[in-house]
Amino acid sequence: MIGRTAHSSPIVSSIGSVNKHKPWIETTYHGIVTENDDKVLLDPPLIALDKDAPLRYAESFEVTFTKEGEICGFRIHGQNVPFEAVVLDKSTGEGVIRAKDKLDCELQKEHTFTIQAYDCGEGPDGANMKKSHKATVHIQVNDINEYSPVFKEKSYKATVIEGKKYDSILKVEAVDADCSFQFSQICSYEIVTPDVPFTVDKDGFIKNTEKLNYSKERMYKLTVTAYDCGKNRASEDVLVKINIKPTCKPGWQGFNKRIEYEPGTGSLALFPSMHLETCEEPSRCPRVW
Repeated sequence: MIGRTAHSSPIVSSIGSVNKHKPWIETTYHGIVTENDDKVLLDPPLIALDKDAPLRYAESFEVTFTKEGEICGFRIHGQNVPFEAVVLDKSTGEGVIRAKDKLDCELQKEHTFTIQAYDCGEGPDGANMKKSHKATVHIQVNDINEYSPVFKEKSYKATVIEGKKYDSILKVEAVDADCSFQFSQICSYEIVTPDVPFTVDKDGFIKNTEKLNYSKERMYKLTVTAYDCGKNRASEDVLVKINIKPTCKPGWQGFNKRIEYEPGTGSLALFPSMHLETCEEPSRCPRVW
């Protein structure tokens, strides 16, 4: 019987026990880690319990603990797993999982592996060490907005006819290499060139805001940029050229009503550039009877 009188010193009791039980951990863990970071937020927390852990007696006693019931480590099973598990406190069994190297969401979004806890065994040499069951760990790699939009084409061009308003003249398109839906999506396009009669919508379709006049401007050069949903701007803006064609008038064109000729100067071509403009409609020759 352990006890003390009013004048006695604290009694030291050494608690020795046999390593009878295996450590216990949860069956499944879910974790989140941000790429380029090593800290894994795990749910539930990684804690291993062992029934061999000694009880703490009343503070009036000094107790010498043996290492039975302490958790000495965690072991990860799987091929090329980029994570490691570390014990923070042997007596409580608390541990953490962290990335061994920087993770890249664009290469792999999710990782699955198994983990096992093992206790410190018995005695100084750790004999009779016991392991827990294997638990499954699922870790999701969260994206950071590291990439900017890139246009699919180096430049864009289109031709329109003066005097018309178009629902759509052409479409520009950019892509983003980030792995997440948020950061890989193009949320908006913008015409950077000021004071031009054009607009671009969120899908990249460009249209004119007023009727265009060939005599006023024969070609417009627009600079267009794109933004992803994380507000990253395109790494390079793109050039858009829009040519204006005059309104087509069918008939003979390219001749002058008045021609000046000086006698003795030889032959002179009367209408060298004369042509029949059909406005892309087939010409009809009159029937000759």
